[in-house]
Amino acid sequence: MDSKALFNELIHRLSKYEDGKYSDAMLLHYLLRQGADDAEYKTTAVKVAFDALAGCLNRRDVQRSTERLSQLGLISTRVHANTRTHFTVNREAVLALLAKPLPRNLPGIDERHFPFLDEWKAAQTTAGSA
Repeated sequence: MDSKALFNELIHRLSKYEDGKYSDAMLLHYLLRQGADDAEYKTTAVKVAFDALAGCLNRRDVQRSTERLSQLGLISTRVHANTRTHFTVNREAVLALLAKPLPRNLPGIDERHFPFLDEWKAAQTTAGSA
């Protein structure tokens, strides 16, 4: 499974929870990308929101997602005295989440080919060459 497929899987699986949000999938994917399943990762909500996720989430969204993911047992946190948060991803919990079956026809998971995208890509290539 590549990064794109993992993100799609996380979005669909986390949305099944009552409070599941897009921001939860973004934060969990980011933490996995940083290796927080192997070693504790130290950062701040502001740095994650603005630097790592290019402003797609705000600081409060990161904090709320941190709480939700912690409640689900997918991550654990420790707050350092200088306001950094130390994140650890519970690898077994994430693997258990990914093991739950999903319908294969969900957007982003299915293998359908869209011919209009071939035309769009060709137009983008042509526009970039000109």
